[in-house]
Amino acid sequence: MNSRHSFHIGNVAIGGDAPVVVQSMTNTDTSDVAASVDQCKRMVSEGAQMVRLTVPSLNEVEPLRQIKQQLRAEGIDVPLIADVHFNPKVAEAVASIVEKVRINPGNYVDKRNFSQLDLSDSEYDAAVQRMAQRARPLFDICKQYGTAIRLGINHGSLCDRIVSRYGNTPNAMVQSALEWLDICQTYDFHKVVISMKSSNVQTMMTATVQLKKAMEERGCSYPLHLGVTEAGNGLEARVKSAAGIGALLLMRVGDTVRVSLTEPPENEPPYAQTILRAVTMLSPDKCVVRDDVLYYGDDEPDFELWMTKAAVMAGYAYYNHHIKDIKLVNDHFPERQIQDLEATLLQACRIKMSKTEFIACPSCGRTQYDIQHVLSLVKERFANYPGLKIGVMGCIVNGPGEMADADFGIVGASHGQVCVYKGKERITPSIELEEALAMLKRLVDKR
Repeated sequence: MNSRHSFHIGNVAIGGDAPVVVQSMTNTDTSDVAASVDQCKRMVSEGAQMVRLTVPSLNEVEPLRQIKQQLRAEGIDVPLIADVHFNPKVAEAVASIVEKVRINPGNYVDKRNFSQLDLSDSEYDAAVQRMAQRARPLFDICKQYGTAIRLGINHGSLCDRIVSRYGNTPNAMVQSALEWLDICQTYDFHKVVISMKSSNVQTMMTATVQLKKAMEERGCSYPLHLGVTEAGNGLEARVKSAAGIGALLLMRVGDTVRVSLTEPPENEPPYAQTILRAVTMLSPDKCVVRDDVLYYGDDEPDFELWMTKAAVMAGYAYYNHHIKDIKLVNDHFPERQIQDLEATLLQACRIKMSKTEFIACPSCGRTQYDIQHVLSLVKERFANYPGLKIGVMGCIVNGPGEMADADFGIVGASHGQVCVYKGKERITPSIELEEALAMLKRLVDKR
């Protein structure tokens, strides 16, 4: 096989020498066809070249079909991606409708209950074979309709079988991906995209680079989708995203990107485009490191573009040179603003934690509370706790897993209620928001 595999997803070329593609994801209830169509249109108008929608159950399959029909009727031919968790039957039902199906191998067949499984080699191999058999109908349908599959490997939702054998590590993410690539090749299916996502920039970068090398050794480099998941909102989220996505692009790794913001989804494509622009203005030889310190000077007058360029260089320098500090120079901005950006960059790369770290998902149609509002409240009340990590997650799909290294967190339940977590342990039933915030304050004060 070509070492740089490429194909089309709908009318969009991906992989090989094709330009990097920007995608985003709706946060509407997919059953609300009108709201989903309107949001898709806003995202496309802001630069999204592919749009993903959640399909949590078979109930959303027909609305998804209607969404596509309405978009096509209005002349919008952007490829649609169905986001599927847990239920293989849902993936099979949507594979004939959309241009790509995203599955999460960590919970598509296997599960993560944070249990240690002591499996023999034969038991382990048998589990992989069962997984392959469950997946075969999806591959058959995708081959029939020309539908692509994204293997969405999330650090927070690796199954117990993988974690028990390889630890909760980037290597475990790589092994999960390689298992599924073996399954793809068993069924002669090659229209595959892979993502290695984490809320930790370095975990995401390490897993992605390791997978790229592993695929090259096999002679089959499939397209890679890049994203720092649960990045949150505001400056911190943009810096995290640029440090991870941008640094990999600077290393010539990656074919599609998504910036995950706990903000309106139409905010995501423009900033992804800013990252792409920043990368074109940089080169690795601009990375100046002396005595484990990154020195980056720039005369860029636009703050967003400058801080994006600085974040790309910070991510690149930390991954390749293991820096311990960052010094920025730009005469267009006051020293206080520069120092704040330096601190934000150091925190994004987890070099120095000078304020609270917030891990927050962008939300989707599975979220049943106002996560954007809740994140703003949590940041307002808990911003100044250096070293503290707090998660604000939409639902249980990735929530407990991505928050596993957080101290505390809030995870959406149903009907506007949430649950409070201490690490990966749920410590409340579904409760109202104010009660959850009060509980969170008590936990933080007692730690």
